[in-house]
Amino acid sequence: MIELLVVVGIIGILAAVGIVSYVGYVAGAQKTDAQNNMQAMYMVQEEYKASNALNTYYTTSTGNTCTPNSSNHNNINTNLFGGKEQIDISDPKFVFCIAGGSGSDGGFKIFSQRPDGSDQMTLNANNAKSGW
Repeated sequence: MIELLVVVGIIGILAAVGIVSYVGYVAGAQKTDAQNNMQAMYMVQEEYKASNALNTYYTTSTGNTCTPNSSNHNNINTNLFGGKEQIDISDPKFVFCIAGGSGSDGGFKIFSQRPDGSDQMTLNANNAKSGW
């Protein structure tokens, strides 16, 4: 009986350590996915600028800042990725927006964060990153 209790205790300790590691791994993978999406938006912006008559970058808001939210995802997918669902619209782990950026941003600035406002990241047209 004591041996059984020891085995159950060891399994409990291993499970506790494993769950914490798994949660950290999942959070890291979600952040990396968001960074990859931001890099994809960054790359497609030059194509968008070259193909429109006004020779401007795509933005989801006016001004040099914006608040990321999932309502931008359909517009980003449509206008930058030709309708392909690059940005998750069903259950996003990160939300995005694209602003015009300030003078030092080079033309646009991509903002990203978790829906609860944590893990804020930015990427501008000069490939300057924050929060990565």
